[in-house]
Amino acid sequence: MKSQINPHFLFNNMNNLYSYAIEKSPRTPEIILELSGVLRYMLYECKAKYVSLSKEVEQLENFTNLGRLQIEGRGTVSFSKSIIQSNFWIAPLILIAFLENALKHGSSSQTGDIIILVDIKITEDGLLYFKCSNTYKTQTNTNNLDSGIGLENVKKRLAIIYPKAHTLQIKANEETYEVELTIDLKKSQE
Repeated sequence: MKSQINPHFLFNNMNNLYSYAIEKSPRTPEIILELSGVLRYMLYECKAKYVSLSKEVEQLENFTNLGRLQIEGRGTVSFSKSIIQSNFWIAPLILIAFLENALKHGSSSQTGDIIILVDIKITEDGLLYFKCSNTYKTQTNTNNLDSGIGLENVKKRLAIIYPKAHTLQIKANEETYEVELTIDLKKSQE
């Protein structure tokens, strides 16, 4: 999972960082810190079977911020969270995989009007609700959004780590791709 995300993610963000450095943007140090934080998380903290939910959400937010750079001027990336209880644990990089997929297909298939929405909610009972949607154009190479190896690996990980404790719904039409994931974090760690 880590090796699938890192090369594409790192390449895009290094290119963005280079552009900001050339322009001598005052945002460059902030971007370096966010990129460093995400890479540190992926390389060191994701070795465990579970990570703290608060840490995973923090990195999801950092990843979203970096994604905004990829589509800057061509659309919007929105991140919202409602976390009532955060002392749960979650398998690392599952949520980020869906966001990375949305960024990749949304930005590669469109030159403008890109919309990526991420919404995460955690109840006090340990129910995680995650929704990620993106716009895309079907006439590009994104016709087979459901058949990527990254998506298949996430489905397998969910089945192994959260058997009978998750639901995953994927909906696609000609303009939008939407993932809805629910995980019972309490049930999965009993």
